[in-house]
Amino acid sequence: MSEATKLSTLTPRQRDIYEFLKDKILNRGYGPTVREIGNEFGIRSPNGVMCHLKALEKKGLISRESHMSRAIQLSDKPQRATSVAMLGAIAAGSPLKAAREGEQVDFMDVFGSGDHACVKVENDSFSSEGISAGDFVIIRKQDSCRDGDNVLALVNGQDAVLRRYYTDAKGVRLETLSSGRKAITTSHVTVLGIIVGVVRKF
Repeated sequence: MSEATKLSTLTPRQRDIYEFLKDKILNRGYGPTVREIGNEFGIRSPNGVMCHLKALEKKGLISRESHMSRAIQLSDKPQRATSVAMLGAIAAGSPLKAAREGEQVDFMDVFGSGDHACVKVENDSFSSEGISAGDFVIIRKQDSCRDGDNVLALVNGQDAVLRRYYTDAKGVRLETLSSGRKAITTSHVTVLGIIVGVVRKF
């Protein structure tokens, strides 16, 4: 069923909320929270917002992931292009090495195959790893990993961390990606994905 056909089944309020979700996902990079939706449309009750989201999900326009906040996704993949023209290669103090005519880079290909998602970093706690506030950390969504992989994970079902994953006799050890913090040792870890890249917008 096409998006236009799905949209024809919506109430005016559902359509407005869907367009709001779509705008945030395409132009900001991630969906709004329940509170943001409520503030935008004057819906005081979170349950009221959830009713609209469930309706959009039932009608095949969005999907939601229970373990992640802001995890509203469009069922129809975003139409924005992920490819940009390649101008060439650069090194400080050297001429620009021109690319082949018409060459483009698709940045989703840079991250490899798989189903991808991202999280936005809100502070500079990962600055020693070259990850700054405002950066988007790209993950390949999967629930398993190997020792030494950098992962996005939930500890005790709720605390989200970006850590390096190891196993030992005590269980899972999550080493910090940046200096100055202790490793987390726990048996209650849910891996959400492997870190495959960082995107920074200037």
